[in-house]
Amino acid sequence: MKTPETLARGFGPEFEGWIENFALEQKLLPEPGSLRSNRFLARALIPHILKLSSLFNRAQKGQDEGLQPYWKESSHPAHLRLAYFLYFMPSNLYRVASVWSELSRLGFRWSSSQFRALELGAGPASGACGIAAGEHFAPVGLPSEGNWALIEQDKAVLNLGASWAETYFSHLGKNSWSIRPFHRKIDPEVGFLPSTAPRFNLWVMSYYLNEHLSNPEKLAQILTESWNRHLEDEGIVIIVEPALKLQSRRLLELRRELLRFWEKKKQDQFQILLPCLGHQSCGALQNPEDWCHEEVTWWRPPYFKKIDQMAELDRKTLPFSYLVLTKSRRPRSAILPALYPTSNPGSPRLHRLVSPAHSEGKDQ
Repeated sequence: MKTPETLARGFGPEFEGWIENFALEQKLLPEPGSLRSNRFLARALIPHILKLSSLFNRAQKGQDEGLQPYWKESSHPAHLRLAYFLYFMPSNLYRVASVWSELSRLGFRWSSSQFRALELGAGPASGACGIAAGEHFAPVGLPSEGNWALIEQDKAVLNLGASWAETYFSHLGKNSWSIRPFHRKIDPEVGFLPSTAPRFNLWVMSYYLNEHLSNPEKLAQILTESWNRHLEDEGIVIIVEPALKLQSRRLLELRRELLRFWEKKKQDQFQILLPCLGHQSCGALQNPEDWCHEEVTWWRPPYFKKIDQMAELDRKTLPFSYLVLTKSRRPRSAILPALYPTSNPGSPRLHRLVSPAHSEGKDQ
């Protein structure tokens, strides 16, 4: 995956100013300059960042356990939310933006005059804001007017995310993108949306399936039924999950089960686009010790870099697993034309390196 330099550098001092002013307006920070105060960072943020990092990396529990709601696992939930918002939200935002920029790099262009988007498990709206950042720095032609439905089970985080998305959209010139928050708990084993819900052109799930223990075979069926009912033709689905071995393999298993279900039910309206450039079997599933993930680099916000230094963390490189699919019967050459060189369209570039390459040897 190759992210444009403009995107990688899009989170510098200006972004820090935006997020600091927003946090001050929301009374999340005690005073201006808090993000540059070592004392504040050390006392109010870093303990919660380390706690969340440990939780997300399954350091204190088995990887086969789902993530239960974690906002109440602290004696100071306000600081826990602030830590998540300031540290994990921007990096998750960038991950989603990177996926969008990859679609742009491969020639994908928005084909509808409408833009109606959904983010499930929205949290602080990192997915919606990631799409906004991706479109700002690597556009595919999204309409200037559109709306987002944000669905989240934690009301405080949902309200924070809706307010932040509105602010961030404005900074990027997306003033005509409206937001509707929905406080709702979703059970993937039952379904994702009520039958009366509308159709969407874009469906985003960022670090959402990670929090649920769902059977991939059953999940493939429920998702397909939801997309048949609630995803417009030519619509796009983006799923971003952790790069941890078990979570990454579950996403690969979901991809496999989707392909099996589509073939069994003759559902030829769906196509997998990324990261694999086709419907071939996943080689990473052949060996139970293998998995597949992407890594992207970025220029961290100044306060973010300071937190990394103080907490002895390093988020300059961001790993993640992802899956992109579309509800379209168009040939892949029309959806991702950059894969088909004009000089030799009969020889598409359908092989790619999806994980970082490392040299092997005793000196490495």
